[in-house]
Amino acid sequence: MSEAISVVEAARAKASIGMEIAAIAALDPDRVAITSSDGNRTFQQINQRANQIAHMLRDRGYQEGDGIAILCSNRPEYIEARFAAHRIGARLTTVNWHLAPDEVAYIVDDCDAVALFVDDRTAKAAVESLKGNDKLKACLAVGGGIEGFNDYQATLDLYPDTDIKNPSLGNIMQYTSGTTGRPKGVLRKQPDPNSAADMQAILTAVFQFEPDSGKDKSLVAGPLYHSGPFNLSMTTPLTAGIGIVLMDKWDAEKTLQLIEEHKITHSFMVPTMFMRLLALPDSIRQQYDVS
Repeated sequence: MSEAISVVEAARAKASIGMEIAAIAALDPDRVAITSSDGNRTFQQINQRANQIAHMLRDRGYQEGDGIAILCSNRPEYIEARFAAHRIGARLTTVNWHLAPDEVAYIVDDCDAVALFVDDRTAKAAVESLKGNDKLKACLAVGGGIEGFNDYQATLDLYPDTDIKNPSLGNIMQYTSGTTGRPKGVLRKQPDPNSAADMQAILTAVFQFEPDSGKDKSLVAGPLYHSGPFNLSMTTPLTAGIGIVLMDKWDAEKTLQLIEEHKITHSFMVPTMFMRLLALPDSIRQQYDVS
């Protein structure tokens, strides 16, 4: 890593156009970004795949401001698609894959998505989302084949992995839970916090991250369609050059195992998770070093 510029400084310089990952990859390409049961990724690998997605979407007629939907479990491909959207000015919607197929289809249609990324465990809802939807220009599936969807890797391997020209910062439109009717899209149009304030100050003062040490690690304990894991456990660390560990499904003892194995320094959990951690027998909790 260059002594003349830090990871944070490099990422901050590119934050206003959504290219933080590219800046980190250029400075420290082999730094591990994602560790998961579905494979690991370096910052360079995430950057290259995000570029391929961006090139593919533009080739298929994507325009800045168009919607992109992700219906996927906690996999590296989820994050690759997320950072592609982040750099091409997309309006990204993360869809709860536990919803009923008709509920998923409603959100995919309502958010005006022109691209849909799914994994094979969501096959039924994914196929339902295609019915009567003439807006979708790109439908990619990971983990297995789904009728009506192109294979994620085979499709993207046809496109260059070079940094895209004219990048533009995207935004997020998440949906309410729909307890009083159909879920509603909530679009927050505001400056990106990384370009509006000093990222280093935010990370050290609020999150107590030390990005340039290379020692911090964030555990993504919840599903990425929720705003907490999406923002605090995934986006904030990665855009500062901090690696993450993905959990496919939360389990109390497994959480302790991962904390010890990967020397986790940060995570985001809801009170129920902490209650279940505390409910573990002392004989189990004391087996793991969480220092």
